[in-house]
Amino acid sequence: MPNIKVLSGGGFPEREVNSRTVGALRDELDIQSGATVAVNGRGVTDDYQLQDDDIVAAVSSNKTGGYDCMKFKVVQLS
Repeated sequence: MPNIKVLSGGGFPEREVNSRTVGALRDELDIQSGATVAVNGRGVTDDYQLQDDDIVAAVSSNKTGGYDCMKFKVVQLS
């Protein structure tokens, strides 16, 4: 199973996931369908295959006009 480190509360706790693509990760982590997802600083589509050491960021606008952000690093795919 892939392991990722998710930015949470100022740290990056490790978390095991089943996802191997951005689309699957979007579903598994409840990332909004309208969120923009970038891997290693480049926009990607949902069929992007996650790779070791990828840095992934998802950004979407929230109800108050601000932004919700999620950032994580792919630690190990097995």
